Amino acid sequence: MLDLDLALLDAYPEWRQVLLAYNDDVDSVILTEPETSEFVARGFRPRVREVDGVPADQMTRAHGKLIAHGLLQVEITGRTGGMLYQLTAAGRQACLRLTGATENESLELALA
Repeated sequence: MLDLDLALLDAYPEWRQVLLAYNDDVDSVILTEPETSEFVARGFRPRVREVDGVPADQMTRAHGKLIAHGLLQVEITGRTGGMLYQLTAAGRQACLRLTGATENESLELALA
């Protein structure tokens, strides 16, 4: 992952929030469609539709930018399955660095 990716995520906090939402655990996503079960088994999940602090009109743009920058990938799973999303390796690395930075900043504030 490039530092440019982190700089972009710093410059566009709504992109960062959407990316981190895909890093969260999915609470009992049940997709029984045969078209989607293979993708869900590989770690894909339904589109995150709402993120605290991100206006609804920015969600589509944020998804598009994350896909364009190689941080998020999308699969079209057929006529009934829809679209599923997954962090790329670069996206997972960005999340690790972002959450690590957040934890380190919190620790520094607590020790100050």
